[in-house]
Amino acid sequence: MRILRSPAAAAGLLAAAFAVYYATCSLLIHESFHSNGWDLGIFDQVVWNTAHGRFFEYSFRDISYAGDHWQPALLLLVPAKWAGFGPQALLAVQATALAAAAIPLFLAVRRLAEPRIGLAFALAYLLSLGVACAVSFDFHTEAFAPGLAFTGLWCLATGRRALFAAAVLPILALKEDAAILVLALCWIAWLRFSWRREAAALAGISAAYGAIVTLVLMPHFRGADLNPLRERYGYLGDSVPEIAWTMVSRPNLVVDQLARWQAVEGVLLVLLAGALLPLAAPKLLPALAPLVALPLLSQEAGQGALNLHYLLIPSTVSLTIAAIAVGGDHVETLARRASMVRGGFTAPRLRRIEAGALVATALIAFAVKSPLPPSFAAEPGRFEIDGHASNARSLVRMIPAGAVVSAQSPFVPHLSEREKIYQFPRLLDAEYVLLDRLGPIPAEDLAAGYYRCWAALPRLGFDLVRARDGISLWRRTRPSEAVPDVPVSCSGQHP
Repeated sequence: MRILRSPAAAAGLLAAAFAVYYATCSLLIHESFHSNGWDLGIFDQVVWNTAHGRFFEYSFRDISYAGDHWQPALLLLVPAKWAGFGPQALLAVQATALAAAAIPLFLAVRRLAEPRIGLAFALAYLLSLGVACAVSFDFHTEAFAPGLAFTGLWCLATGRRALFAAAVLPILALKEDAAILVLALCWIAWLRFSWRREAAALAGISAAYGAIVTLVLMPHFRGADLNPLRERYGYLGDSVPEIAWTMVSRPNLVVDQLARWQAVEGVLLVLLAGALLPLAAPKLLPALAPLVALPLLSQEAGQGALNLHYLLIPSTVSLTIAAIAVGGDHVETLARRASMVRGGFTAPRLRRIEAGALVATALIAFAVKSPLPPSFAAEPGRFEIDGHASNARSLVRMIPAGAVVSAQSPFVPHLSEREKIYQFPRLLDAEYVLLDRLGPIPAEDLAAGYYRCWAALPRLGFDLVRARDGISLWRRTRPSEAVPDVPVSCSGQHP
């Protein structure tokens, strides 16, 4: 077929095929009850509450969600709730956004090098660990970042200065720390493409926006009761200025955190996302450094190892720099040096070799470490809708719409479209409790007294309604007794 001979058509077909693949994987994970309260349940409840006039309200913490994370981009998903779509819509949108990002990447590399190399970059991105891990772990607004970043790269490659700002500035709406990604793209625009005026203006806007969000807006919505920064960077401080000062005054803490094997492995995975090609553009590496270092400095396990969705943004920038390196002058230099030793090496040939190495690296990394099938690391049970999942769904359906529920993590995304949904053992004023002896229990829930709260349910006024296949549904039928040996959040009283 002639259409398959066109790299542009092939890139489009690849993006469409991977969109279906990503959506299928994420929907199977959800329908088999392997999605999580943190984070699919949170996002779905926040969007659902916002669609019903309770802007950025959620019941996972005693603060506004805007005090936990600043993500105005979630407003774009509100129409899906008005139309009656559930959390599956978030997963489908994410899959489409991640796959569609391959198109501007192809277009950018086609201009920087040639169409077939652009197709190789698109395939390497679609197979990348960063994307696979993001698809495997619920929904996150960072999924929109690769498409915007690669569109920015296409604007740089084609000289579209006005469109560059239009592509890059929306990244700021994705998350409170998204300004770092914008600054990275501004660094690339300044040093590689000499867009000094545009880069300086966008960098100034991004820095100001990031400062206002992190120093003013989020503290306002968060209040003094809870501090998510302490959870991630408590060993460095409780606020952005204090954390920054500690990093300067006590660099040994930073060195110790970054010297962990998990951190070293994370750095290697980021560089391998670009097949080590970013090392050929050393002046651009400072754009990548903060995107890698700041997550690795977190004491939260997933973030501090660039697991889950945290690999997506650094690997996106790594691939962006790799694209610039392939289209850069170092290829001509290598070709000249290689031709002195052995004839036949030309710049186009070396570019194709580098593109082939990029695809091969992506394929090997996917086969070894991808959480999506087919790979050695994928867990088949996460994608199987078995009898246990069917029993879970039947018990979920027994809970009335609008009832206040406390549920184990995998149930939360299936019950999140209500004003109040808690992740057990957070109980408070819950009317129903849904638990699963066979299901996964997050470590933080175990530490919060999961089993003590479960054992105390009868004394807290709950009776067993139905038990099936290790899954138990409880309903509050009487006033709670005083139970001093359980956490406050489980006692039925607000802390």
